[in-house]
Amino acid sequence: MQTTTPPLAQRYVFKLLANIASVPVYLVMEALLPRALGPAMYGNYSFATNLFQQLFGFLDMVTSTCFYNALSRRQEETALISFYLRLTLFIFALAALVALLLLYEPVGALFMPSMPLWLAPLAALWAFLTWWGRVLRSMNDALGLTISSEIIRTLISLLALAILVMLFLAEELNIWSLFGQQYLMLAATAGAFFWVTIKSCRERNVPMHLQLATEKIHAYRREFFNYSHPLLIQALISFLMLTFERWLLQWFNGSAEQGFFALSQKVSMACFLFVSAMTPLVMRELSIAWGQKDTKAMGHLITRFAPLLYVVAAYFSCFTLSEGQALVNLFGGDQFQQALLPVQIMALYPLHQAYGQLAGSVFHASGKTHILRNIAIIECIYGLALTWLFIAPTNCLGFGLGATGLAIKTVCVQFITVNVYLFIASRFIPLNFLHNLRHQILSLGFLLLLAFAGRELTIYLELGSATSVTRFFLSGVSYTLFVVIACFIFPQLLGFKRQELRELLHRFLPWCKNN
Repeated sequence: MQTTTPPLAQRYVFKLLANIASVPVYLVMEALLPRALGPAMYGNYSFATNLFQQLFGFLDMVTSTCFYNALSRRQEETALISFYLRLTLFIFALAALVALLLLYEPVGALFMPSMPLWLAPLAALWAFLTWWGRVLRSMNDALGLTISSEIIRTLISLLALAILVMLFLAEELNIWSLFGQQYLMLAATAGAFFWVTIKSCRERNVPMHLQLATEKIHAYRREFFNYSHPLLIQALISFLMLTFERWLLQWFNGSAEQGFFALSQKVSMACFLFVSAMTPLVMRELSIAWGQKDTKAMGHLITRFAPLLYVVAAYFSCFTLSEGQALVNLFGGDQFQQALLPVQIMALYPLHQAYGQLAGSVFHASGKTHILRNIAIIECIYGLALTWLFIAPTNCLGFGLGATGLAIKTVCVQFITVNVYLFIASRFIPLNFLHNLRHQILSLGFLLLLAFAGRELTIYLELGSATSVTRFFLSGVSYTLFVVIACFIFPQLLGFKRQELRELLHRFLPWCKNN
């Protein structure tokens, strides 16, 4: 059978462009929701949706990754799709049962304290559509249909954003209309993804096998179980830890503090959006290098690209930290002024996400997933201890810091865990751990200095108030100029040697002239 799958580079470019296009959509959405819902309801919305997101992540048991890998290898085997549809219905039924159980007040009051319990089924459906959309998107990636999927995703996101803005301007944006808008967007996206798959199968004359023989079902069950069960402990630990810390914040501090942390989390995620599209490129090369038993190439990839991705993330994180007051005013308004410190602390969270993904991919590529499981167990122990220490009130042997405490814990655990990944990875691939650690600290300090310099310069020149959009924009421009100049003077900031930077510029400038 002849395929018309576009080249891999072309598919990556479309995915990259789609991720870039999603940034303004995400920013506008997250600027409207806190203002429209207020701290308490925004906190309730965030807690409930996060609870069921984590639940679906646990029930998934990395079966979606198994599905993606299997379908990538056996693209004409549409029986895989039929089998996973059945598994999806089973996962949805389990989540729906949990949602109904939470409507029972003694149970709901325990797991969703001080919250309206009717949020449980609404959040469960939202989390299912979100998870299912990701599965269908990866399914199209496995079939080489990335370009069609990313175009559709971008168009639907823009349409959904337009609906959200109209609801906000009409003062009709509330928790009910928000869920309605989200259901419409997520269902349309999932439906469009599945339509792309069906259309492709018809064009390639590949039949969809909806009916499966009993032997086939048993074979798929064994395949998925063998792939997923080694990571069961890691999935369970991740689910328990991530849900417990948000539950503890809700139990001790209530919905408003939950809303403050949710805002800080959303702002940090906005920073990572600029980096997330770049990491799959490097992760793929790491997998290829391990397949060729070329550990030297793996070490070179981490040494070359991890510092670069770290600095890109730090560029946005440091600006977010220095301009935290302006961002809180922009995203949340006056009701969220108490979120300032959590936002500034969580601005540092994206720094190690790129490092973490790259270091984690070393273990996935090499098949050393037991290391990830063992680290997850250790992380659970000290992570939960720090959660209690920072969130619990003083009469319960804690500091009672609320959203600020959870932000501190999140950043600290991320820093420790990722550097443990790097240290262990340096044991079996040629990677200078101390050099990477030194680069993390020095580059962060330097960029923070430049970010605060840009902020203080605009304030000194009286270019606007501390929270004005004009001064905020000019601060970003001056900070960017400082960073560009610094990168030319100190290419080590990007992980480059001076000669490597010259060679890169010599290649890039002729390309710009020709294009």
